[in-house]
Amino acid sequence: MSFNSTRYHVDKLTKTGEIIRVEDGGYSRLYPPGIGEAERAIFPLVRGETDRKILASLTTKPVLSNKQLCELTRLAKSTVSEHIAGLIRAGAVKTRHINDLGVFYELEQPEQIRLLLKSQNLNLLRRATDRFIDLWDF
Repeated sequence: MSFNSTRYHVDKLTKTGEIIRVEDGGYSRLYPPGIGEAERAIFPLVRGETDRKILASLTTKPVLSNKQLCELTRLAKSTVSEHIAGLIRAGAVKTRHINDLGVFYELEQPEQIRLLLKSQNLNLLRRATDRFIDLWDF
């Protein structure tokens, strides 16, 4: 489908209220109706591989330290620290100070993030399947 055809259909779906379009930094972000501001802030985070690994780790264990996140995700300490800071700014993760043990991280809205990760994983699986099928489509 051409770009102009896609734009036409997106405009039409937006006008009828079937999708919500938000202009963000030169990009059009598309959401289903009924999505709140907090959910819109989390959607882009779930799409990024590094943020997705960190969020997925925090759904399996509700409270983790930076060191534990590094071990679970197999990411460098600096990478985890940088992405955790972004997740905190976005309101997806919060810090928790536990006595003498130090700083730990937990999800702000664990159920919502769990659902978003589940839907994103299904989309990734579909895309991988489509790409694999395209390899055999001569």
